[in-house]
Amino acid sequence: MRLRKVTALAAAGFLAVSLAGCGGSGSEEAAATTAAAGTTAQAQREESPADTTAAASEADNGATEAKGIRVGFTNSYNGNSYRQTEEKQMQIAADKLIAEGYISEYTIAEANQDTATQIAQIEDFITQGYDIIIVDPASTSSLNNAIMEACDAGIPVITVNDGPVDCSHDLLYQMFFENEGMTQALTEYVCQQMGGSGNLIELRGTAGTTTDDQFHQGVLTALEKYPDVKIVSEIYTDWTASKAQTELNSVLPTLTDVKGLVTQGGDAYAAVQAFLSAGYSQADLPVIAGDNRGSFLNWWAEEAPEGYQTLSAASNPWIGAMSLYVAVDICNGHKVANDMSVPFGMIDADALPGYTGLGADDVAFTEMTWDEIRTRIEAQ
Repeated sequence: MRLRKVTALAAAGFLAVSLAGCGGSGSEEAAATTAAAGTTAQAQREESPADTTAAASEADNGATEAKGIRVGFTNSYNGNSYRQTEEKQMQIAADKLIAEGYISEYTIAEANQDTATQIAQIEDFITQGYDIIIVDPASTSSLNNAIMEACDAGIPVITVNDGPVDCSHDLLYQMFFENEGMTQALTEYVCQQMGGSGNLIELRGTAGTTTDDQFHQGVLTALEKYPDVKIVSEIYTDWTASKAQTELNSVLPTLTDVKGLVTQGGDAYAAVQAFLSAGYSQADLPVIAGDNRGSFLNWWAEEAPEGYQTLSAASNPWIGAMSLYVAVDICNGHKVANDMSVPFGMIDADALPGYTGLGADDVAFTEMTWDEIRTRIEAQ
């Protein structure tokens, strides 16, 4: 495995395995890809001489592979560093697979958090006869009819990152994170460092989304073990630093004895800045859970008080790139699980020295070879 500045926990959960192929419009002519809008971020790379390329990994599989599938990707949102990293790494993977002949066309459509727009994008991919559709869903229910329409037309659909959506089909494949488990682990750690009591701030994501609800449930589950830890403020940040800092700057003067803060991602360093702006000294900072962003990891390694103890965790933004390799396998008849749990990454104080030098907006992530995707993800 090639690690890009993150360590991965073991994935949990597995369901049925199914075998399905794509419609196979398969043009031999490679088309230009549609570039994603917005700033992108790429994590630093840690190479190993023993690494194998995805192409070599595929060749070792021994299967006869079809060439030139058309892949459409509709992304519900790309307004934060995580989603931008996801799109960036998908583009890198798509370019590689296009050069190797596995993909002939890769198109990105941005939905900007609008479910009606995303439904229209899925339907457009159906009309245009794409071989497979990848969806980072804005809703776990509103897209169901469009997803089923694609599957009923013989076009496999892969949902990634957000989800899973609450429908099923032999041609529906879902790649998701155990979001509740991630925030439960973070919150339990923060509560332990707080001594099991005190006031806690929870930074949430986007109100009304399933992802936010899942992350929030993880916090609540953890607090069942710590009845003396109280959430004194819940702040919706849309997983962005600027909104987090603005909202925290507003609420911190009204709070006392804050000993901890948990986050879903994208705003941990903004929380540090807000506490310092509110008059906290470095030595008096509460336990702030990290989010695997370069800004927080660099602060923790270089500026935090000596011995500052916390835990950093995030979903793996390489899930989008991973879905492209899964898409090729689906379209070539490989057995792929309909439900695939993807590991998230955690960095503790002992591992921190290995994670310096990231750009402020970089998100640490784990990259897998094709064989590792097949054995660890597809075969669940």
